[in-house]
Amino acid sequence: DQVVFAYSDVSHQTVMHKASQVLAAGADFVLMGARDTMLASSKPVVAVCAVRTGSGKSQTTRRVCDVLRAMGKQVVAVRHPMPYGNIAEQAVQRFASYDDLDRHQCTIEEREEYEPHLDRGVIVYAGVDYEAILRQAEQEADIVVWDGGNNDLPFYKPDLHIVVADPHRPGHELSYHPGEANLRMADVVVINKVDTA
Repeated sequence: DQVVFAYSDVSHQTVMHKASQVLAAGADFVLMGARDTMLASSKPVVAVCAVRTGSGKSQTTRRVCDVLRAMGKQVVAVRHPMPYGNIAEQAVQRFASYDDLDRHQCTIEEREEYEPHLDRGVIVYAGVDYEAILRQAEQEADIVVWDGGNNDLPFYKPDLHIVVADPHRPGHELSYHPGEANLRMADVVVINKVDTA
C-alpha cells in the first residue's frame, strides 16, 4: 500500500508526522515529484509559484502578464484550482469577461483572483482537468502563464519558473512543503514586500 501526500503549505515537521503515522500503519509514504506531476506544453510556460501562501504570487503574475503583453505576446493565465462548486461542471472554465464569472457562479475568492486579469484583457482558465485546460489554452496563447496557488508546484512544466518569497516569514522558504522544492527549482526568486520588511 502507498499513501501519496498531496497537500501544500504545510511545515516539514507536519509532513514527517504524517509520514510516521503512515509508516507505523505499514504503508509506504510517497511525495510525488515534478517529473510525475507536471504536464508539458507546446507553448512556452512561465510559472509563478511561492515558498508560502500569501507571498504575493497574484501581483507578481499580473506584472508578468503585463510585461509579456507589452512585448506583443498573447498571454493566457491558467489559475491553480479552487474547486468549490460542482467539480463535474468545472472541468474546463474559460473567463474572458465578468459575464463568464457569473455564468460559472464564481465565489468571491475566485473573483478576487480572476477580475484583475480580466481588467487587463488577459483570458483566464481554471477548472479541474488541467490537461484539457492546457490544450485549450494553447490554442489562443503565445505564452501560458501558470498562476500558482498556495505554495504548490506548477502543474505545467515551466520554461521560466518564478518563485516569490516573503521577507516577513524568514526561514519558511526552507521549512515548508512544497515551497522549498519550488525554491530549489526556481529560475528566478522574487523577494516581495521589501517596502514593508
